Amino acid sequence: MMLRNLKRLLCQGHKLESDSFLRAGPRAWQSTAVNQDAQLAPEKPRAIFRTNESDPANHTEEHVGHYYSIPFQEVKVILPHGLPARFQLQMKTFNEACFMVRKPSLELLSYLKHTNFAYPAVRYIIYGKKSTGKTMTLCHAIHYCARQNWLVLHIPEAHRWVKNCKELLPSSYNKERFDQPLEASTWLKNFAVTNKHFLKEIKTQQKYMWSKRESTEEGTPLISVVDQGLNRVKNASDIVGVVLKELKRQSSQGTFKLLVAVDGVNSLWGKTTLKKEDRSMVAPEELTLIHNLRKMMTNDWTGGAIVTTLSQTGSLFQPRQAYLPSELLGKEGFETLDPFVPIEVLNYTDLEFESCYQYYLERKWLQHEKASTNDGRMELHFLSGGNPGVFERICSFL
Repeated sequence: MMLRNLKRLLCQGHKLESDSFLRAGPRAWQSTAVNQDAQLAPEKPRAIFRTNESDPANHTEEHVGHYYSIPFQEVKVILPHGLPARFQLQMKTFNEACFMVRKPSLELLSYLKHTNFAYPAVRYIIYGKKSTGKTMTLCHAIHYCARQNWLVLHIPEAHRWVKNCKELLPSSYNKERFDQPLEASTWLKNFAVTNKHFLKEIKTQQKYMWSKRESTEEGTPLISVVDQGLNRVKNASDIVGVVLKELKRQSSQGTFKLLVAVDGVNSLWGKTTLKKEDRSMVAPEELTLIHNLRKMMTNDWTGGAIVTTLSQTGSLFQPRQAYLPSELLGKEGFETLDPFVPIEVLNYTDLEFESCYQYYLERKWLQHEKASTNDGRMELHFLSGGNPGVFERICSFL
């Protein structure tokens, strides 16, 4: 089964050579498992692939291609959600969380460092072909902003809000919209973990009515509003809207710096897989969560930045090869976000590939006896094409 999956992964890539170590039969794999410790010495000196500089604010061109580690406790607070699933598995396997410093990340961090918060929020769109590291670039920026004491409003995998919804209810506030209480309460829970110290200090600037008997008075700490959304799940979607409204308003007053980070922003203007009772499709703007999140994408506020990614995963009913902003956002989405600063994430450079390769060797992720040879390294580079996601998947079989 493992070999069959590997062949399926490589079927769209380059053809294997007849003497390729990946073509080895079952006996060869069995022999490798027995002789895991009998690794061949690399034919070239190992590159320096780690840096002790763990603060993203201090990362420079000198750190490109280097891995820096983040304590698990910090990851749980800053990124309780949003890390790619395969990266989370890698964290458990390697027993550490390491990000690679890459040029697109440094470009984005440079823009954020020189932000003039008196001007409207600048929109950044991270784009690129599939599995090049767009989400990890976004996470690097989130780590930087969290370290700089920004309030982080992170929406991971926005496409999950427009498909496979567990529960869809008519909105009690607007009959033309639909609430997603479970998705809203889950987001509120993670949002509170990341920004608890901010939410205790920020207070509402107006009164909100939830029903004839329930209301939130002006001057209530925002953490109490979030707790109400967790305790009254039915109101969670509207409470998300209140939280976004208050943050947008108060960041413009200079109370705090606000980062709006959305992974898969193209989902906000695409199609959904959700259906109404009459079996007609639900439009994205009919969802309370999407309606409120779209408001955060407009740059009619100051005191922060809007950093987004485009995702092929979230581009429902779009060609698989599409990756440009004009292709994934569509006319409406493109016109809404324009003007924006595009940041393209490409495949690994030779330096980045070598660093990742050495990292996998160091963590004993590459167990095949020929994987540590120069020929094995060149073959892995050839088969993956330098694509980070493809390279990780190939190595998971070795």
